[in-house]
Amino acid sequence: MTTGSAWTNTTPASVSKLNFMEIVSGTGTELAALDKTKHRLVTCTSTGSGFTLDHVYLFSTDGTTAIDLGIIDHTHSGTGDGGKFINIFLGSPKVFDLILTKATDLYEANWASAVYWIRTVTSTGTVENKTDGTTGERSIRLRTNGTSGATATISYPHLKLDFSQEALYQTKLQIETFSSIALHTGVGADDTSAADSNTRKFQAEICTVTNNNWWLRTANNSANSASDTGIAATANRVAVKIKHYPSLPETDLIIDTGTVLQKTTNIPTSGATADSNLIKHSVKNSTAADRPLLVYGSRLVYTISDNWV
Repeated sequence: MTTGSAWTNTTPASVSKLNFMEIVSGTGTELAALDKTKHRLVTCTSTGSGFTLDHVYLFSTDGTTAIDLGIIDHTHSGTGDGGKFINIFLGSPKVFDLILTKATDLYEANWASAVYWIRTVTSTGTVENKTDGTTGERSIRLRTNGTSGATATISYPHLKLDFSQEALYQTKLQIETFSSIALHTGVGADDTSAADSNTRKFQAEICTVTNNNWWLRTANNSANSASDTGIAATANRVAVKIKHYPSLPETDLIIDTGTVLQKTTNIPTSGATADSNLIKHSVKNSTAADRPLLVYGSRLVYTISDNWV
């Protein structure tokens, strides 16, 4: 029977076995004085001598190192520091961070005859570039112009999202005039010109016909539903964040730094987005007046459902 083997009803107790199998607690000074070959796990009750309060340490088998198992800042520079940062990517080759904030990402769909976004408009809807005259910040401006019921939509085609994996969607928007408006923004979202569909999605939305709040709509290919955040929409710039947790299943919506809306119905947990509809922004008016939407940037961290590796 070795020192570290499991106890049985006939195992004789010994000082070495008790030391090795117990979790010793002590100040940093006391832990530093221990013979590391005789112990395995220890906890620190007071910072000192290289040990930190409330951290747990594993003494290496050769008795030369105290390995901090606590949650500490680290840079992933290599062994003993969380492993090399590149190994995170090597182990997750299908995880993609799509950050659409560069100048070329913030040009409307047909800029210089290149297709960055797919543009869809109805009636008097238009899509154009805009630069803030005060800050110089670029945006894509979706306009309904002066006909009631007009829509403007942009969608970003890219490698498909796997709904069975966690995802993070972020965007920065501004509604120039907040009234008589409908808005959709999210992953796999519907155009505002169409009825709410069961196509797999998670989208933040506003519909002033219902009320003036932000809502979260999800669909799982069989049904769709929307939940009210209770957070009022305004004409100010706004940060929209959606977190997707298919294993729970749950999808959360956060507006600016407000309360998290946790939605657990009609959550997509399988399948993928369409080739042409990864990220979408869409606006519609319900009055004979322009209701522009400014899109300042979008980000999606997700797992690809594609023949990528």
